[in-house]
Amino acid sequence: MECFFANKVKRWVAVKAGPVSIRSVKLFEQRPGDERMTLPVTSDLQRYFMGEKVDFSSYDVDLSCFTPFQQEVLTATRSIHWGTCITYSQLASMVGRPKAVRAVGNALGSNRVPVIIPCHRIVSKHGPGGYSLGAGLKLELLRLESIEF
Repeated sequence: MECFFANKVKRWVAVKAGPVSIRSVKLFEQRPGDERMTLPVTSDLQRYFMGEKVDFSSYDVDLSCFTPFQQEVLTATRSIHWGTCITYSQLASMVGRPKAVRAVGNALGSNRVPVIIPCHRIVSKHGPGGYSLGAGLKLELLRLESIEF
């Protein structure tokens, strides 16, 4: 695990990755431990949290622990670009299940690699909606990408 402090969102970011894929990205209010920063994704995450537009689509993410439906939702979510939001119902339609809005939300809640899989860019029709790491952090990430609610 490697970690760094993201000043703009005031959180420590910890990354677990194997030789070919990212396993998890976690955000903490307190430093999780003394870890080195050597992974390329760590550098890209630092740039992202400084407010720089970063494309994480070239990184492989290990989705093997998810159901096929969750994999579909998380893969589709990766196609939502910096500074863009879509609704949960739009994402449900993208994966061919327009009535599965709640299931889409649940799949997003299982995301182990926030920012890499940008579930914060999926919003409710009536506002930002929920976020497994807290609504306040979701708003901070959206602001980081110049999206205001």
